[in-house]
Formats: sequence, structure tokens, C-alpha cells
Amino acid sequence: MGQSGVLKHHLGGIVISSNKPEMRVVIACDVPLLGALLRLSLEDAGFEIIIEVSQSTELLVAVSQHVPDVVIIDLELPEVESIKLIESILDLDSILAIVTVSNSEDNLGEMVFAAGARAFLRKPFSMYDLIDIVRKVAPVYRSQC
Repeated sequence: MGQSGVLKHHLGGIVISSNKPEMRVVIACDVPLLGALLRLSLEDAGFEIIIEVSQSTELLVAVSQHVPDVVIIDLELPEVESIKLIESILDLDSILAIVTVSNSEDNLGEMVFAAGARAFLRKPFSMYDLIDIVRKVAPVYRSQC
């Protein structure tokens, strides 16, 4: 799945090819089962999973080295650390879309939006909802920059 697909259209005998790269995703999750479920669901939906990480420091390195379009973060950190992590990621790449998921019952959603995340999902959520949100928030113009 990790390669770009070529889309061909036949218009009156003319073949037009379009290389549209897959959206590149980094998954940050410290629960192996959830990480595997996210990976399988997103790959089935046509996304390229660049790397899975389980720690904040690994996530920052992955973002700086791999330049993903979307980062999915399972927030099991204290609120202050979660906000600092989001801000640090956006300092590295301001175009990047951050999708956060959490068990939190408090106002964490409002805080992650204020920090710059583009989406917040409260667990439990469906993989269909996650895939739909990732498609909606992913940067449209990354490949043109």
C-alpha cells in the first residue's frame, strides 16, 4: 500500500495520468491493540501509515523526519502535556493536521482545539468516523507546496 497509485482517464483516445500520493499518516498510541486497529483501518481506506510510535519524543522525531499529512494521537497524557505536545508538533509543521482521541470526560476537546488540533474523538468511536474525519481534516495543498 505504501506506493502512489496512478489514475488514468480515457478521454476521446487521450490517456491522462495523475499521480495522487496517498495521505501520509503517523499514529501515536501506547496501546498496541488500538494502534494495530488504527493501522489496519487506515491502510484499508487508502492511507499510507509512515510509522507508529508510543512516546511523545518519538512522535516529535517522526514528524520532523517523515513530514506526514496527518498525525493521530491517542491522548493518555495529562492535559498540560497534551497541549504542549500539540503545540510542539505544530511548531515543526504548521500545515500538519492533528487528530486526537481520548477517554477524557472533561473539557480536553476544547483545549486540544485551542492548541491547534483539527479534530477530537472521544472513545469509543467507530473506525468509519475516524477515517471520515481524517479525510476531512487532511491538508489539501501539501503536495502542491
